[in-house]
Amino acid sequence: MGLKNFDFWNTENVLLWAVLAVIAVSFLMQLYYYLIIFRKVGLKQRKHTTEHTGEPVSIIVCVKDDSLNLSKILPLLLEQNYPEYEVVVVNDNSSDDSEEILKLAQNRYPHLQVRNLIANNSVHGKSVVLGVGIKAAKYNRVAVTDVACRPSTDWLKSVSTGFDSEIVMSYTRYIAAGKFVRIANYYESLFRLGYALNGRPYTASGENESFRKEIFFAKGFNPMLRKPEKVEQVFFNSAMNKTNTSVALLPEAIVASEKHLSFGNWCFECSLDLFSRRLFRKSARHVKLPEIISKTLFYVSCAAAIIMTISETCLWGSILGVFLLRLIIQIFVFASTQKQLGEKRLLLHTLIWDFYSVAVYLYVALLFGHRKAIRHQ
Repeated sequence: MGLKNFDFWNTENVLLWAVLAVIAVSFLMQLYYYLIIFRKVGLKQRKHTTEHTGEPVSIIVCVKDDSLNLSKILPLLLEQNYPEYEVVVVNDNSSDDSEEILKLAQNRYPHLQVRNLIANNSVHGKSVVLGVGIKAAKYNRVAVTDVACRPSTDWLKSVSTGFDSEIVMSYTRYIAAGKFVRIANYYESLFRLGYALNGRPYTASGENESFRKEIFFAKGFNPMLRKPEKVEQVFFNSAMNKTNTSVALLPEAIVASEKHLSFGNWCFECSLDLFSRRLFRKSARHVKLPEIISKTLFYVSCAAAIIMTISETCLWGSILGVFLLRLIIQIFVFASTQKQLGEKRLLLHTLIWDFYSVAVYLYVALLFGHRKAIRHQ
């Protein structure tokens, strides 16, 4: 039967109209995320490392029983191409040779400051460890990174191009994890960086950020924090706003992380993210949910509509065309953002991830629910 003989207003086709409406709405929502939120991450940065402010900086690093990564990151941090800075390492009661490594480094680098925390009857949480480092910093501007990260020698200079803002956030590229963990990290970062570039910052990872100390003293760490929460994410959510946050995505500002993270461990970490978001501002607790829901509805409704119109080549061909248009937009946005962030050979796997990420996030939500049930027992 040709399209001209297809009765759109037949009561039997009311369901088809509903499905087509779902396709249209979910497609428009997907366009919003890809062309408004994510696309900005792929745009070239205008500032250059020659435009840095030279503002003195204190770099904060926390370590606990990770002497291997500590020995790798210390020379990279202590030999930055930057006029005035210090490195503050907070050693959280490490039982390995971290303390010896730090003592040797102090003999060689006078701008290294060490704070050794001693175990007592209470267990040190991340908020205590970070707080000690921030309060010990002698400069007003602090930069935080993870002991597993590998910054370039121009990292601090590149990050400082954003020092006209109180908070500067950047990207951390995972190089020691599997491809799908790398993609998951990349995808999460698209939301954080994309929203910040659109003037709606809501959190940061805490692995490659900079802020002024008065922000910390004004906001501090939420008193409701417990061990499971991501203290950095909650802190940045309370401190960030559209006027005080900028993004530095110059190649030298992006750091590589050698953190070994399995897919199962990533899912667990993601459930901790959800656990932390209950302390976010209400407007920022579910920023990813509309994208996940619209993506799910788009896939399901497209499949349903094609099945319902299988005998109408023109109709299901049009639906397939909408599906392919979204795919082309995805390829364009993923390719440009991955190039900007230094991610290589991830494009095909990212498209595959887009198909099954809904199932992954459902699993993460179940983990979150399990943790929440245990917490209330």
